[in-house]
This record gives sequence, structure tokens and C-alpha cells, in this order.
Amino acid sequence: MSRSDSSVKRRLRSSRSGLAVIAVVALLLGTTSVLNAATSPTSAAAANQDGSSIKANDVTSLPVSFEVENVNRSKVACASDGATYTVRGHIVGPTKELRRKTVNGATLYLHGLSFGEFFWDFAQAQNYNFATSQAKAGQVSVVIDRLGYGSSDKPEGNSICVGSRADIAHQIVLDLRAGSYEVTPSGQTPEFSRVVLAGHSYGGQIAQVAAYSFGDIDGLVVIGYADRVQSQLLRDNSAYAATVCASGGLRVGGAGPAGYAPFGPPEGAAAALFNSAEPAVQSAALQLLTIDPCGDTASFASAVAVDLVNVPSIEVPVLIIAGGRDALFPVPAGPDQASLYTGAQSVDQVTLPTFGHAVTLEYAYAPSALRPLNDWLQKVLRR
Repeated sequence: MSRSDSSVKRRLRSSRSGLAVIAVVALLLGTTSVLNAATSPTSAAAANQDGSSIKANDVTSLPVSFEVENVNRSKVACASDGATYTVRGHIVGPTKELRRKTVNGATLYLHGLSFGEFFWDFAQAQNYNFATSQAKAGQVSVVIDRLGYGSSDKPEGNSICVGSRADIAHQIVLDLRAGSYEVTPSGQTPEFSRVVLAGHSYGGQIAQVAAYSFGDIDGLVVIGYADRVQSQLLRDNSAYAATVCASGGLRVGGAGPAGYAPFGPPEGAAAALFNSAEPAVQSAALQLLTIDPCGDTASFASAVAVDLVNVPSIEVPVLIIAGGRDALFPVPAGPDQASLYTGAQSVDQVTLPTFGHAVTLEYAYAPSALRPLNDWLQKVLRR
């Protein structure tokens, strides 16, 4: 990246006595649509089906599903229904890697409020597909619609919360390690020896709770989230969602499960999410935004207090990525969040100067823009 568009990177290394960093996850954005997408977004690339020679940069996208229990064994107390559901998404990576039975490493990405798998697998504009760009850089990405979104099952909106979200992430991590998931159509399920957990906004908070509650990951990435530095706009959007939820919430698709709400007024979504995104990208993304389970927005604030107590216990390497123009978690959100991880093996913090909240959709986004992420993953997953 050029100096003007390059990330401003600050590396914080912790000694055993502890100066390190915290990463928590994320409470996300505004929304415009009140309909959850009925199907998952177009995948990054189809698998090589004919067994012909594979080029070094060939990309495969495997449609996958995970059977999960909506239980909460995390350190954040909140209610869930305990039922069994299916979470769907894709594993996107280099074709040569995904043809192996055992793969060295993968990163499970969790989207924030109002988004879905499309945040990582955006097919509506050229050069904005994060998962494909990562695959071309040699990384394997697991991108999913979290429970209640897109192609995944949708429970009643008050029956899920940040604690059960973290438990579900933990279950998927174990499934990835064991190859205990489904590939559609029926196919080999690679096992991953190392798994990094990454989350954007509210997805970042979920990842953080999973990290200190279960301790079964090899690294943690928190993008666009901070526990202590939050804007008035974020608080206003939270209040808007709470008001809708207090009246019973909305139904998915108008007739589906109840207990959902937009995170903020739809007309304010663009200002909350973007800084330099191209108009066409903004328009396409805003049409895909959706409503969120009320249990998520209701459990966020109480989880922050638990985060502040438990984040210092996270020991794995941590990477925190912040947008320099994030309207929800403004500067100095990144460095402040990093300062919380006092028990981590290492902490890296990156600020992307021109980026708003929706980092994968900003105008400046390109494979080189998140090069620090690739360098960090290479180090953590290949060691």
C-alpha cells in the first residue's frame, strides 16, 4: 500500500508479566432492509470438478453446513432456547489446499449486525470479494451466515444472545478441526489443524467472548469493534433497536419468526457504515442489509462489562483492525482496545486511515489494503 492509504500499524508485544492487548468483538451497524436474505450469496468460485491441472491461484468455494446447539456455556450469562439449528456458509480457499484431508489452518469469520456472509463474500462488485482475495493470497476462509441470517436457520429473535453466539462459534471451531460438518453436494470435509477466529463489529465481540470462554483457538482477530470507545451514533442506533424490540419486534420476511429489529433507522445506515465506498457498492450493500435478533442487541451492553474482566485472560496472538473514519467505533478505538489484551502472547494493531466501519466494502479496499492481516495469519497459522 502507499503511505497515504497504508495501514498505520502499531505492534504491542506483551511480556509474561503482561503488556498486551484485548480484542473484543463488535456491535454492528445500521440497516435498511427488514427482510433477511432467503439464500446465501453467490460463492467466490466453483471447485475444480474435472481433476485437470490446478493453477497456483485457483480458488475453490465449498458450500458447507454445521449442525449446532443454541446453548450458552460461555462466561456471559444470557438466555437461549437450547434447540438444534443449521448454520450455513462456504469454505473458500486455494484449490490445492482444500483437496487435502488435513489442512494446516483456516480462519472462521463472523459478521456483525445487519450483515451476513456477503460481508466477506461480496459478489456484487469486482475486487470486493474478501474471501476470494484471501484465497488468492493463500488463506482459507470460513464465511457463514450466523444463526438468524441469510441461508442459516432463524430462531425466534429473543432466543439467542451473545453468549450462545460464542458457544456456537466454539462448536464450529471444533467441527472444523474434526471435519465434522457437511459439504454440499456430498464431498470431502477437510480437517483444519489450526483455527483462527475473526469477527467484525458485533461479530468481534462474539469472537472475543468465545476466546476467553473456551480457549480452543490459535489466534483472534477483532475488526471494527471496541469496548470502551463507542460513538453517540452507536448508542442512538442501539436505542432505536431496543424501541422496536420493546414493542415485540418484527418478523423475518414479514411472516417468519418474530423478535427482530433494524440496528438504527434505515436512512442513517450509509453514514454509519461507509466513508469512501463507491456509490454503486454502497447501494448494493444497503439492499442486502437485514434485521437482527433482539436477543443480540439486548445482551451487548452487559457483555461489555464481562469482556473488561475476562479479555486479559486471552493468551493467543491477537490482531486488532480499526477504521480511521469509523463512525461507530471512532479513533482511538483500535489502540484503546489493543491496550486491554494484557495476557496475550502478542498483540498487533492496525488502523486503516480512510476506512469507515464496513472495512471490506470501502473504496480503498484491495488485497493490498489488508496485507497486514495476511502477514499476521501467515505467521499464526503456519508456525
